[in-house]
Amino acid sequence: ITLVILIQVALSSSIFPNNLKIYNEENLIWKEDFQSGELIDWDIMDDLENEKSNWYIKDGYLIQDTDIGDKSELTGTNIIYNGSQWEDHVIRVNLVCTDDDYIGILFWYQDNDNYYRLILSSEQKQIRIDKKFRGDLSNLALINEEWEYTKFTATIFLNNEKIKIFLNDKQYFDLNVKQFQPGKVGFTSISNLGSFFDDIAVYSDYKIKSQEALLSFTRGPYLQNVLGDSAVIMWDTSLPSNSVVEYGTGIEQTDRFIDNTLTVKHEIKLKLLDPGTVYYYRINSAELTSDWYSFKTSPKENKPFSFIVYGDNQMNFLRHSKIAEQFSKHEFDFIISCGDVVQNGNRDDWDVEFFNPLKNILSTKAIYAAIGNHELNSENYYKNFSNPDLHHESYYSFKYGNSFFIIVDNPKAGYPEKEYYTDFTFGSPQYIWLEKELSSDIAQRAEWLFVINHIPVYVNGSQDYFPLNKEYLVPLFEKYGVDFSFSGHVHGYERSIVNGINYIITAGGGGAQNKKNVSELKQAPSFKLTYNFCRIDIDGNNLTLSVFNDENELIDELKLKP
Repeated sequence: ITLVILIQVALSSSIFPNNLKIYNEENLIWKEDFQSGELIDWDIMDDLENEKSNWYIKDGYLIQDTDIGDKSELTGTNIIYNGSQWEDHVIRVNLVCTDDDYIGILFWYQDNDNYYRLILSSEQKQIRIDKKFRGDLSNLALINEEWEYTKFTATIFLNNEKIKIFLNDKQYFDLNVKQFQPGKVGFTSISNLGSFFDDIAVYSDYKIKSQEALLSFTRGPYLQNVLGDSAVIMWDTSLPSNSVVEYGTGIEQTDRFIDNTLTVKHEIKLKLLDPGTVYYYRINSAELTSDWYSFKTSPKENKPFSFIVYGDNQMNFLRHSKIAEQFSKHEFDFIISCGDVVQNGNRDDWDVEFFNPLKNILSTKAIYAAIGNHELNSENYYKNFSNPDLHHESYYSFKYGNSFFIIVDNPKAGYPEKEYYTDFTFGSPQYIWLEKELSSDIAQRAEWLFVINHIPVYVNGSQDYFPLNKEYLVPLFEKYGVDFSFSGHVHGYERSIVNGINYIITAGGGGAQNKKNVSELKQAPSFKLTYNFCRIDIDGNNLTLSVFNDENELIDELKLKP
């Protein structure tokens, strides 16, 4: 995976040789693409004796996925290539950092007490170069900037007593140093649950190349709001362009919907569609044309249907991809997410963790996502989804078949001190809306009434963990006869029934399961510490809940009949 940023960079001949040339094979000294599952040529050095790292190779990545380390002391875990060391050279690395803690590259490495490193953290808003000499760590350069990229490239030029560093082919540092020379290369992870190193290459010299910006599809198409007689189709492009959708019940005779507004985020709503009907479509932007895809409109009220529910897929996009593959082994009509679809909602890149693992599914099935605490109530949530209620997109409702679904925005239940989370307490606009929705004729006449939110109401059969839910949601759920409450947040799976309401925690979409702050919650026997997703099948007044792990093995089942 190579991230290409379209920037022309001129390298100073006073620092680097004049004969730098565009990369060719003869400039390559060494490369590791991590296609092998072995770490034979790598040495692991953990800074803390009482914490263990977890370095391994999978699917073309070198991964470290524990939170080993101390952010305040900048200690963590290092892994070093022990095969060679180099003097003047250029290091180019492709990284994916789904967590927001420190990730970095070691260079001119002598031993664990003597090296240089580049590290960055979006949470700490730091990009820095450090030097460790005889065990003492000092900072050589610091930029206070929130790193916004999940996937990025780092290029480190090392020549004589000079360090030049480029991130996404943009220069960040230019330093004079007294280096250890020659030295080895390696990686570091500090309190980071999502450190992925795609590949690393060492060159004798390297020139960063300019590329012409070209129009391309960068996301999608993906479906939203396949409800009633309409459907929404969304996609992203690299450059502003128009939006065209060709659609019909066959690809021979199709209608066209055209919007000539130039945009990189495209959203087209198709209307007057027939119920329970398969439609074919493809998207166009300027000269770009996609393949043909299809979707099925929502059924009439008396028809059976099924849907998937899961949550907390953030950080481990490889495991999320595996779980998405299991979805494809089932028949279902749409997906509901209980939130935390990314680790840091403020970063623009939602593709690595969320859209890419689901791309083969979302072109044919709609998804409805509750907002989680990790979305941070960011504008990206509202830009990336087209939820049914435009007045308050983070909480909304919809009817499907004989059932009614209510999506609640409740991250404030877990973090009441955070002002940017939406209020749902008594008298708030959301509380008033929620009671109105629950008491409505459409909700009360529905055969099945579902509520979906991120922060759970019950954990291990107790309301003691999130008291705002106990005070404001439970009385409404019980008063208006909610059948199921689905939530996430506490990573794993749990099912309980309290006063006739089925409470399901399905927070197993890929997010790390070793977080210290939820370890106590997982001690109860009712909680299953496993990656998971739910499939709900509805046929009139018969309902079946089937729960599967990431190997598609059935781990729980519930059948409700009259």
